[in-house]
Amino acid sequence: MAIIERDFLALTQELDVEAFWEENALCHEFTTAKPRCPLAFSPDDHWVFEFMDVPSTLRYYQDKAYRDELHRKVNAVTQEYVGRAFFDEDTWEQQPKRIENLFQCEFSYKEGSTPWLTAVTDNPDEFAEILDQAESTDLHEWSLPKAYREEWERRKNAGKPLPKLGTGSRGPATIMTSVIEPTTLLLWLYDYPDLMARFRDVLAEKMIAFNQILRAFSANDEPGWWITDDNSALFSPKLYRAYCFPVLEKVLNALAPGDARRYQHSDSAMGHLLSQQYELGIRAVNYGPEVDAGLIREKMPGAYIHGQMPPFLLRNGSPEEIRQRVIDDFRKAGTSGGLLVTTAGSLAAGTGVGRMRWLMWAVQNECRYPMEGVQ
Repeated sequence: MAIIERDFLALTQELDVEAFWEENALCHEFTTAKPRCPLAFSPDDHWVFEFMDVPSTLRYYQDKAYRDELHRKVNAVTQEYVGRAFFDEDTWEQQPKRIENLFQCEFSYKEGSTPWLTAVTDNPDEFAEILDQAESTDLHEWSLPKAYREEWERRKNAGKPLPKLGTGSRGPATIMTSVIEPTTLLLWLYDYPDLMARFRDVLAEKMIAFNQILRAFSANDEPGWWITDDNSALFSPKLYRAYCFPVLEKVLNALAPGDARRYQHSDSAMGHLLSQQYELGIRAVNYGPEVDAGLIREKMPGAYIHGQMPPFLLRNGSPEEIRQRVIDDFRKAGTSGGLLVTTAGSLAAGTGVGRMRWLMWAVQNECRYPMEGVQ
């Protein structure tokens, strides 16, 4: 049964969701010459599982028909109450490789959870051999498994839409702490700096080559890059500068040159890294709820901020607490026109459509610009 908070529905009886999204489409430019701040939602698989009280997460990942039907049910509910469908109803069975796989890091699937990348080794000598293998791998053969190419051709022949590949990736902090267990990695940064510098350099080189292959395969000639890097907060400014910054600098210069879009998401408290992010030319951001919207605006004056509603506040807070947070973030970061109201991170599991509607209502009423600024 879907989560529908009836008390919040009562508060939003006058919300016209169709009109909301029509106006929302006019609000995305970084300017005050628009009606209000835009809003977006980012529900994911964690959210789906709790929203629909899914009995088996393993079946969701292993059974396409089940997954597609679940998505149809979720979309029907969100379309009715929120005016948007968020999930693909014809999902892919196969996927390209991931950059973590190049370092022998593979997903583990367990009932009751989402897939988790499993660390490969705690032995530095063994990891040096893994880097040897990564460097010698023919990425043209490795990147796109035969089963994925076959599914691509079936969809292409059926006239179905095909995705543009090579548009973004998890960032270096999260990749590194997936391949090597986080505590071990942080110790190795001090104990085996040469090995970790080699990991950094191989990662940067192979990320670029891998994604160029994906782009060529999918005829994707649109520059730009998105980064999801939740574990950034584990790195001090010094360590980030030494091991993460160089990877992002090379990848962004290769795949998002010039004024192409550079977007960073991180659920973590990475306020200590904002200056480096800005130096990298990142101008669209979605940081964790501990990172204050005013701090982001101070450190990144030209950044388009996607946030900063704390996910658990939206899920658990009172209507007034949610409304006040919208007002506060707008005052701190939205008056320049560069704020898109959304959760600081993904939509928290357990958040229902009633609370989503209330956030829409709050943005519609509390984040408006003077009418004389609208052309």
